[in-house]
Amino acid sequence: MFALMGRADPAASQAIQFARGILDASATAFYEVDEGLNLNRFLLSGIPVDFHRQYVERMNQFDPLHPKRAASKPFALLSVATERCPTAESAAYRSFAGQCGIVDMVEFFFRRDDRIVAGMSVAWGPGCRIPDGATNIAGKIHDYLEFNLVGRGASPAEEPARYGLTSRELDVVELLCCGRTNREISECLQIGLATVKTHLIHIFEKLGVETRSAAVALMSRPH
Repeated sequence: MFALMGRADPAASQAIQFARGILDASATAFYEVDEGLNLNRFLLSGIPVDFHRQYVERMNQFDPLHPKRAASKPFALLSVATERCPTAESAAYRSFAGQCGIVDMVEFFFRRDDRIVAGMSVAWGPGCRIPDGATNIAGKIHDYLEFNLVGRGASPAEEPARYGLTSRELDVVELLCCGRTNREISECLQIGLATVKTHLIHIFEKLGVETRSAAVALMSRPH
């Protein structure tokens, strides 16, 4: 699928798919967290479009699983969070999620030097069987996910500075390195197919390559 906060790495794709599979979930959202604990650079897989749009526009302020409320927790479960802290805001958020087809979700918080730098939502839709002991499973896999998703990467600015790639071009090349087609890249990043092709032209020029395989080989090798 994708890597974040560093060069593209197939291990990141495997980690995300592993979390979704072991938790029998229907969707994931992986994102970057800036120093102000704002969420950005969302990369989605199976997340309802209406949910994401409304979340970014206004509902994030009611999210009981937002990194701003994480404290030192490695993860949190939506149903548990709303039951332990039954506020009007958390109830509204739980209702909003349900209306968008999300029954429950677990939120993972990934840290570097004790600061949250990324997170991942793993969501269950209607008809999904939420595993017994989901919180125990989440606790057991958190460190593995954190290492593969943010612990292996270079500093956030290293690759764009190395090749002159923009943030969006880095998003595209990360997906490219994980074997995604142009259409899949378009869907993951919610951009037009023509825009993907334009980004690839610029990426090839900056990397000094002519083919997708050459770009993947260059970006995947150790630096």
